Amino acid sequence: MQRFHDTLTGQTERAILRHLCRRMPAWIKSDLLTGLGFLGAALTFLSYWLASSNTSFLWLALAGLALNWLGDSLDGSLARYRGTERPQYGFFLDHTVDSFAMALVAIGIGLSPMAHFWCALMALGGYYIIVIVSLTTCLATGVFKVSFGGVGPTEIRLGIVACTVSAALLPVPQFRLFDAAFTIYDCIILVLTTGLVLTSVTHAVATARQLSQIDPPRW
Repeated sequence: MQRFHDTLTGQTERAILRHLCRRMPAWIKSDLLTGLGFLGAALTFLSYWLASSNTSFLWLALAGLALNWLGDSLDGSLARYRGTERPQYGFFLDHTVDSFAMALVAIGIGLSPMAHFWCALMALGGYYIIVIVSLTTCLATGVFKVSFGGVGPTEIRLGIVACTVSAALLPVPQFRLFDAAFTIYDCIILVLTTGLVLTSVTHAVATARQLSQIDPPRW
């Protein structure tokens, strides 16, 4: 399987991960880091939920996002660095845990004062659509795309971090449109969701055309 991961922060992120891999104690294994990433997502969910009554918990959500990034990004990197990859098991475990972790983060945002619940669920749906397209592309072509247009999981996390810091420091701007209440973060989430869906459709059409040439109909 060929892994395609070309993001805006990719070069810097890879340098940080290599530095961490070289200094990681032997007792820390990839599965432990995968669990750490999930615990980070759970802490993020709890912090956003508690922030509905006290916005100070938004700062704790940032710690959860940092742990989630560390565990999710370092588990595979450490396995490749040590030559201990388990391709089938690791692929399954990593992406299954990621699916549950992203659900926790999105639902947490929907329970926070930052955004409405329905809006967060739309973003989660957009995320699952692009994950499904990416995985089916991997099965059909052997190429696994982690990023699209220079944007991957780390860039999305950085966007969530920026919005969370803004919400922790400043009042959440709210307005009404077509007799419906929105926050500024609802608008950002809707733009992100639209981008995820359009990217999924564009990639799916392009891949289908490519495969139709490789695997033509048999009359």
